[in-house]
Amino acid sequence: MEEKTILIAEDDPDHAELIIDELNTGDIRKEIILKKNGQEVIDFFLETGINSCGEKGLQIDLIVLDLNLPKIHGMDVLKILKNDPKHKSIPIVVFSTSFDPKTISEVRKNGANGYITKPASFKEFEENIKLLKEYIS
Repeated sequence: MEEKTILIAEDDPDHAELIIDELNTGDIRKEIILKKNGQEVIDFFLETGINSCGEKGLQIDLIVLDLNLPKIHGMDVLKILKNDPKHKSIPIVVFSTSFDPKTISEVRKNGANGYITKPASFKEFEENIKLLKEYIS
């Protein structure tokens, strides 16, 4: 069975743990890489030579991106990755607390493959995380 590699950019440790726990359920083998701020994400891609084809270094199958990241905002991370030919085909799903239609529109305009909101209740949060699995199955 092929292993999928998922990069999660999330500064809230509780949210990160919930996302990781949910993604680790099921029968798809996964390697999960956690980055806690936007600078860590950009540095990771620069240092490892990652792309979506696995031509150099590690292949990333999905990026789960929070918008409200410290150091470099998630929207800027999205723009940087989607404007780089080596990374633009990597699916990026924004997982954010914002319900603002303008923000959602900007995320889509900048190339995100999906947008999932982080609801207030644990049950809804868990259900929304399950939507991420559609991008790796």
